[in-house]
Amino acid sequence: MTPPDLKLPDDVEALKAMVLAMAEKAARADALESEVADLKARNADADERIERLTQILKAFDRARFGRRSEKLGSPTTDDEQQAFVFEE
Repeated sequence: MTPPDLKLPDDVEALKAMVLAMAEKAARADALESEVADLKARNADADERIERLTQILKAFDRARFGRRSEKLGSPTTDDEQQAFVFEE
C-alpha cells in the first residue's frame, strides 16, 4: 500500500531502481532479523552458563563457609573431583 502523498516517477528506469532499492532493503531487514535470532540464542546460552557457574560458586561458598566447612579441606577430599566441576 502506498501513502497518498507518494509521487512515483513516470520513468521506467527510475521505477526499476526504486524496486531494486526496496528489495535490497527487504534483504537487509531479513539479514538483521537472522542476526537478532542468532544473538538471542547466544544470549540464552550465556545466561544458562552464568546460572550454572553461579550455582557452582554457591556450592563452593557453602562448602567453604558452611557449618561443616572443615570437610572441604580434609585429606579425603580429592582435588580432581573439585576440578571436574570446572571442566566443560
